[in-house]
Amino acid sequence: MKVAKSYGDKGDVVVNLSPSDPKDINFKGPVFIYFDGLPVPFFIEFCQAKGGRYILKFENIDTFEEAEEIVGKEIFFDIDEDQDSELPIIGMEVYDSNNTLIGVISDYTNASGNEYIAVIYEGEEVLLPLHDDLILEWGEDHIILEIPAGLL
Repeated sequence: MKVAKSYGDKGDVVVNLSPSDPKDINFKGPVFIYFDGLPVPFFIEFCQAKGGRYILKFENIDTFEEAEEIVGKEIFFDIDEDQDSELPIIGMEVYDSNNTLIGVISDYTNASGNEYIAVIYEGEEVLLPLHDDLILEWGEDHIILEIPAGLL
């Protein structure tokens, strides 16, 4: 996989991953980006899932210009099936378009390319689609969704 593009002006980048098995990716260890055929380790300072992409902030990459230097480069994540890591969106609060708290994300599912989040709403688990067209706002600890009628 490659670093797809820079994101914002603080050194963030976008990486398009296959989220079918996101718990296998070691977000806490180094990732390797190849420069002139040599792997250079980078540590993730911040990671946020957004749709089928991840927005990453690496240590020591703090500007748009520095982020642009790694755009298009191959990136390799350590895969650790024994690791007890969680997808970065687990635990985020979900609000509807009226800013009413719906619940907290308890799980993430990718079924045939369609992404869903599980939220406990009024004592029951409901699946909500996680699609760019429905995401109104994505904060560090919350998501505001346009929830289609009939799902709650």
